[in-house]
Amino acid sequence: MRQANRTGDGSRSRREEKKPEEKKRARPVVSDPRLARGKTVVAICVIFAVVMLGAGVFAASAISSSSDRAEKTSSAAETETVPETEKTAGPAEMGEGVTRQTAETDGVGPDESTAEPSDAAVETGKTEPDRDGEKGSETETAKPEPKYSVEFRFFDRDPIYAKTDGGTVRQILADNGYVLDGLHIPSINADEYVYYDAVIDVLTLRYETVTLTEEIPFGTEYVYSDSVPSGESYESTAGVPGYKETTYTIEYINGEENYRSLDSEYVSSYPVNQVITVGTKPSYVISDGTGGVIYGADGTEYHYSKILTVRATYYNLPGNTASGLPVGDGVVAVDPSVIPLGTSIYLKNDAMDLGVRLAADTGVFGNMVDVWMTEGSPWFDVFAPTGVWEMTCYILD
Repeated sequence: MRQANRTGDGSRSRREEKKPEEKKRARPVVSDPRLARGKTVVAICVIFAVVMLGAGVFAASAISSSSDRAEKTSSAAETETVPETEKTAGPAEMGEGVTRQTAETDGVGPDESTAEPSDAAVETGKTEPDRDGEKGSETETAKPEPKYSVEFRFFDRDPIYAKTDGGTVRQILADNGYVLDGLHIPSINADEYVYYDAVIDVLTLRYETVTLTEEIPFGTEYVYSDSVPSGESYESTAGVPGYKETTYTIEYINGEENYRSLDSEYVSSYPVNQVITVGTKPSYVISDGTGGVIYGADGTEYHYSKILTVRATYYNLPGNTASGLPVGDGVVAVDPSVIPLGTSIYLKNDAMDLGVRLAADTGVFGNMVDVWMTEGSPWFDVFAPTGVWEMTCYILD
C-alpha cells in the first residue's frame, strides 16, 4: 500500500510536472462522426418544428377569419329576416330565443308555432316575416300620393281623371293610356308642363268632304224697240238659272262647322238671261205752238203749256222734301227758278216713260230734275245702270 501510494504520488508528480508543457501545446481536435450526425438531426428537427408552428399559426388565423365572416353573414341575414317586432324584443323575448336556439342545438325540436328559421334560410335570407311584419314593410315602402289632379274632358269620349306629380299634357295622357293624335287638340299646348290642379278640354276635329248642287242666278238684259209705245215693256225671254256641282272640305270642331274650303266646282248647266223689251215709240203729242196735249202710255190725255229738255238723275234719300211732302215715287227735285215747286211735269224719252211727277224738292240747278226712285221702282233697272238720262219735260197745266 505504501508502494502504491508512492506510485500514485509519483504519477501525480509526473502529471504535475507535465502540466506546464500541456499549456504550452494545443490539444489536438478529434472529429467524432456520431456527434456530427446528432447535431444534424437536431437542426432538422428544429427547422421542422418552426415550419409546423408557422403553418399552425397561419391555419388558425385563416379559420378565425372565416369564422368571423360567417358570423357577420349570419348576423346580417338574421337582421334582414327578423321582423320589426323581433328586432325590438325585450330581454324576456331574447331569453326565449336563446332557449329555443339551445333546444335546437341539443336536438330538441320546438313545436311549429315557435320554430325559428333554419340555418339555410338564414344564410340565404329567404325567411318570411309574419303577417304583421309584412304589412309594416309594405307601409314603409308605399309611394306617396301624387300631388295634382288633372281632368281631361272630351267631346267624343268619357273624361280621363289623372293623378300626377307634374308633367306635360302629352305625357300625362300617355301615362293614362291615351296617345294624342292629330284629331284631338288640347285647349292648352300639348307640350306645356302642368304642375297644378287643372281641367283641360280636348277639342275633337272631324273633316268631311261634301258635294253640293248650287244654283247660278240668271241676269237681266234690256232691249229697246221703237215699235212698242214708249212706257211699255215686257219680258221677251224668260230667265233660266244655271247649276254647278261644288265640292267642299268641311272642318268640324266638337261637331260644329268651323270652316269650309272649296276643292272644286263644275258647271253642269249655264244660266239663260232674262230679256226685257222696252218700248221707245213716242207718245202722240198735239201742239198749237203755245201748248198742247200729250197722251201718256196708258192713253190718258194731258195738257201742257211748255216743253223743256232736261238732264235727269235719281236719288233715294229718306225724309221729307223741301216743300214738306214726304219723299216717294212721283217726286222730283228741281231748280225753282226754272220749274216752280208744286208744278206737275211729265217726263219721258225714247227709252222710258216716267209719267207724271211733282216738283216738290230742291237741290239741283238749271234744266235738271232729280227723280226719286228705289230698287222697287218700276223703271229702276233701266234708269240705274246709266244713272243720267236726257229727257223731255212737259210742264203740265
